[in-house]
Amino acid sequence: MTHLPSPNSLLQQLQQAAPNLALAGERVELQPGPWPGPHDAGDDSLYFPETGLLALSMPPSVYGSQSAARTGLGLMGSHGVWSPNQAQESDFAVEVLVPGHAIRVPHSALRAGDRPLATWWLRVARSNQHLMAQMARMAMCAQNHRPSQSLASWLLLARHHVDASPIQMPLQAWRDWLGWAHAVWQSAWAALESRGAVALLGQGASPCIQIKALDVLSGLACPCHQMASLRDARHG
Repeated sequence: MTHLPSPNSLLQQLQQAAPNLALAGERVELQPGPWPGPHDAGDDSLYFPETGLLALSMPPSVYGSQSAARTGLGLMGSHGVWSPNQAQESDFAVEVLVPGHAIRVPHSALRAGDRPLATWWLRVARSNQHLMAQMARMAMCAQNHRPSQSLASWLLLARHHVDASPIQMPLQAWRDWLGWAHAVWQSAWAALESRGAVALLGQGASPCIQIKALDVLSGLACPCHQMASLRDARHG
């Protein structure tokens, strides 16, 4: 890993607090699909997404839900950090919604650090608190706002968390993750597409969502994406 500043705000802070520890990281690919996979069992590393997008959802079996669909809960990208152990020890399902890469730092390297990292760990805790707040806010959004407003807010949140422009988000993965009924999705999508805010890129079985007009999309969204946006920990 180089000395170049990372797009991930938490990794930037680690680079500043303990440069030698940050150099212990390695770049790994984030492939689309469930994460962690079977090969990640026992992995206690910390992953700092630099590009790509992780999505948290509630499996239908949790709490005795009768629904066959998942429920989208939250998004994480270049302002967060995640560990396979967190996913394995929680009720959340985690998947890579937008492929990209992350920097993996072994947890053992952080434990063996020769510089105090207490302040940095507090920032990690604050980042996790922001993620929980995002999940609570967007759950309330689903109950109180039109699906088109919620979809616009989710797409703006994705744009906030991915350090790339433009970002291309697989349509089918988004539909599956949100867990909305087909008619609800179609109505919400049509409302955004008809105003020129979004479009589908690519043909065939795997089109991607592309944000065409950020200002138009912002005008169609409810305020939830602003309230749920994870603040850069440098300013948090």
